[in-house]
Amino acid sequence: MTRHGDAFSDGQLIDTLTPRTGHTNENNPDLRAEPVWDPAVHPGSWRAVWAYSRKRAVHDNTTRTAQENRAREVIEGQKSARTPRFVKTAGGKPSLDEASIARARQLVGLKGYVTNIPANIMPAGEVIGSYHDLWHVEQSFRMSKTGSPWFVVNVLP
Repeated sequence: MTRHGDAFSDGQLIDTLTPRTGHTNENNPDLRAEPVWDPAVHPGSWRAVWAYSRKRAVHDNTTRTAQENRAREVIEGQKSARTPRFVKTAGGKPSLDEASIARARQLVGLKGYVTNIPANIMPAGEVIGSYHDLWHVEQSFRMSKTGSPWFVVNVLP
């Protein structure tokens, strides 16, 4: 996602490598084009498909701002709670984690999908479509487990 800046258009898909650890040079940020993930060529990475949504960005901004405000309240002693997001503790003293806030701002509006299916077998749009279809299967299992009257099975004689 570093290849073309951080301005995204609604519905934009980004297909890239995501290192399994921070100790890899498979995803070289000096390259202009995103590398195409291949399990044989990139054994230390996964394929990640990112989708940008303007609607998600609005929601993410609201959530991130609330998390940041809560972190500030904890640091200032106005609230006591478990350590919220964006608070780091150094020497027993809480402080605002500016690096985490900056990273969260970069990811606003993006949702990632990790897969082990190469791009030549399943394009980015199909990866996301498959994940979206999972809710139908999951909903069916929830309904069958709860004995919901809305679960219908057609049995032919």
